[in-house]
Amino acid sequence: MNKEKLSDHLKSEWKKIDQTANPSIPNQKELLHQLSQMKAEYRKKLLQEIILFVFCALMVVSAAILAFTQAPAVFIVLQVCVLAVLPILIAAEKKRHLGECEVKRG
Repeated sequence: MNKEKLSDHLKSEWKKIDQTANPSIPNQKELLHQLSQMKAEYRKKLLQEIILFVFCALMVVSAAILAFTQAPAVFIVLQVCVLAVLPILIAAEKKRHLGECEVKRG
């Protein structure tokens, strides 16, 4: 008998919880905000991966040139060129990124 009362009580309480627990449905503004945040996070991660890839690729190319030619001057010139071009590429990517951040409504 005690188990039946407990079972009935639990069922009635669960029904009350189900009735009162209405999940909130986000409106269009909230969805657009979440979408823009996710896009910004995705682009940030993509930019980091691209920079890391370019850095690693340039290191491999530099090592290959150094190994093939045994010329330290070529290695130093290549590193200086990379250091000169990399900030320009980063600035161009940031400029492009700022233009794409806006969410367009269809």
